[in-house]
Amino acid sequence: MSNTLPHCKIIYGYTPNCLDNSDDSPILLIEPRNEYIDIIKNLRKQNVILISKALVKSKISSETLMFYDKTNHNYWIPNDDLNIKGNNCFNIKKNVIFTTTVEQLISQYKIQNIQDFIVNINILNITNVLDSILQYNHILSQISINTGINIDKSSKILLYYDSKTDDEAKLTIYQHKNLNLTLPNIGIYFLNENNIKTTNDDLSLFIKQYKMNIIINNDVAKPDGNVNKTLITYPDSVQFIESDEKLNNNQSKIFHENVISILDKIFSRSDSNNDNISEKLDIIIQFNQKYFTSRRTLQIMYPLKDDTIYIHRPYDIIYANKNCMFMIYQILKSKYFTDYMESKQKEKPVMFKFLCKKYFYDYLSTIFIFKDF
Repeated sequence: MSNTLPHCKIIYGYTPNCLDNSDDSPILLIEPRNEYIDIIKNLRKQNVILISKALVKSKISSETLMFYDKTNHNYWIPNDDLNIKGNNCFNIKKNVIFTTTVEQLISQYKIQNIQDFIVNINILNITNVLDSILQYNHILSQISINTGINIDKSSKILLYYDSKTDDEAKLTIYQHKNLNLTLPNIGIYFLNENNIKTTNDDLSLFIKQYKMNIIINNDVAKPDGNVNKTLITYPDSVQFIESDEKLNNNQSKIFHENVISILDKIFSRSDSNNDNISEKLDIIIQFNQKYFTSRRTLQIMYPLKDDTIYIHRPYDIIYANKNCMFMIYQILKSKYFTDYMESKQKEKPVMFKFLCKKYFYDYLSTIFIFKDF
């Protein structure tokens, strides 16, 4: 089986009937217990990839211990923010295991959608494990928990899901609230340099998961020295990123001038060659690839209100729906905004190029609702 799994199920914990309805769909079967690993290998199912490790919220680099309480029939890993005391040692079974994280599996197998995450093992850190993939809930369609397993109902990730009980299958099923929503048509542009080789894989997977289109400078310059923006639609957008093309924009030292320049190419109708990019999009994202130097993904919230902007100030990431981005464009082109920035420049001419970004955010925050992430 290929090491790339665009769509798959994840089963955590083997049971005799866990593969009954698997058909030929790819499955990651995560099983750390030795007594079941040999059983799974002997099944020789072509659509099943065995991960003989336990899930934790943060990977433990070396082997560790997993304990089994024969009385309460549950497992725990002390290293994973759990400290179980007061157990009778005669009722405890000890296993030496290796660990992994769901985030690492998503990255390793380039997973774009997890159709179902089925939990059959009664392990006490399962709430921590689920909350560790909160930022990936947009690719996790369903979570199915064996009814004999306790999960903290205050788990943050469950806020994105509606629950129901399947008595016949003995599962509590959590279906994503956006499961039946059509994925919005998203356009992404880069205000800063892209093609950071250490994070290109994360960027590529990000674009695949949301089926994004890329807004870029085309190669043909106009007589005035400017260039049009053009849209590379999905899936060509993935190939473009993976070809290591650079999307550098000619940068002004004044932050808002760069934003205006790009939005002008997206929304301006003055050029008959402009392909009306904005009409093809529902959400527009201003992105900085350096964000992936400290994170592996970004969750895009939708549907979005016309008065709401999601922002990440450290990396100048902004996203909003098309109507909101058009309003931002109109505001930045207005005389009111120009006068505001000119007055700030007169107040602090030397420091203006360093403070203009703050002024930009301050001005927009008086008009729109900011959601920081």
